[in-house]
Amino acid sequence: MGWNENINAGRDAFQMGEYEKAERFFSGALTDAQKLGKTDPRLAQSLNDLAMLYHSLGRLTEAEPLYRKAIGIDEKRGDEARIDNAITLENLAELYKTQQRKGEAAAMYRRAIAIVETLYHAAEEKLGKAHPDIVLYLKSLASLAEAQDKTDEAENLYRLSLKIQEHTLDKKSVEIASTLGQLAYVLTLRGNYDEAEKLYKRALEIEEIVLNPDHPDVSSTLIGMATLYHQQGRDTKAEMFGWRALSVLETAYAQNHPETSAALKSLAAQFAAQKRYAEAEPLLKRLLAIGETILGKDHPHLVTELIDLAGLYCDQNNYEKAEPLVRRAMKIAVRSSTKTDLSVVNIMELYAWLLEKLGRASDATEFSARAAALRAKVA
Repeated sequence: MGWNENINAGRDAFQMGEYEKAERFFSGALTDAQKLGKTDPRLAQSLNDLAMLYHSLGRLTEAEPLYRKAIGIDEKRGDEARIDNAITLENLAELYKTQQRKGEAAAMYRRAIAIVETLYHAAEEKLGKAHPDIVLYLKSLASLAEAQDKTDEAENLYRLSLKIQEHTLDKKSVEIASTLGQLAYVLTLRGNYDEAEKLYKRALEIEEIVLNPDHPDVSSTLIGMATLYHQQGRDTKAEMFGWRALSVLETAYAQNHPETSAALKSLAAQFAAQKRYAEAEPLLKRLLAIGETILGKDHPHLVTELIDLAGLYCDQNNYEKAEPLVRRAMKIAVRSSTKTDLSVVNIMELYAWLLEKLGRASDATEFSARAAALRAKVA
């Protein structure tokens, strides 16, 4: 297999959740690309794709140097690599954000924004303010703003994107549906529920006509609507859309495919908030089982699932069931973390609190002291 075959096979495997295959193909693509020259764009693409795989699997210490190498290559390539450079900078920023390395994340976001703004203004000058091609840059800027919790800025950029698309594209295009969903999500975050609902309904109507009601791409809109109704306390509607999203994904993929995770998380959160613990528990256990089957029982990606399930038990004052889950999450996090990863501190503090609840005061004091010492180093 050559570079093209390896990179495409890796992307297909990644999309299907076949992560071992994806790693093998991406590694093969990287080996091929290293023979093509130090500034070949295929080398940067290979590094970024392999880094994204590691990133999504929680292998952050392996992903970071690959992102950095890709950024260095793109910077040497100059103007032709600007959009690739911005994408990789954003990916690295997201990695730092996950590790709560906020200063480094902000620096990467600023660099990405500077590039995208330059490209946007150049396109605007060349094509005009209402050309559909500039929407790519507007939505990139909106995504960057959203990632930094600048929801007001993101809202304005998505609104401008939508305005341009509505004047230049078919009103029933999936591109417009995508922007409607993105804007609706930001409006949900900002508490503008009435408008968000209208936009989601419009997006869903388009997707059901252009794609079909059971297309897996429709699931994002369904999950967004479930989240919106849940935040409004309209739990019956939230549950209806949550179950529909899960059904769509299970039909398109398989019952325990990783693509079903977003719908499972949405439903579990709804049930937990309503104190419907008996219904939330099997969903959270299923999420954990999916991760264990695909990634192995000690993978960093499982930390969130372990903590979520432990949190459900803590909400029921069932600290005995929560303790081994938090302990396991802590061990995984410590083994896979960097020295500046605050998530380890947070888990250690949670474990100390849990030990206190279980009456293990001396153990609680020990872990509390360890967490404080580590927090001081991170700060």
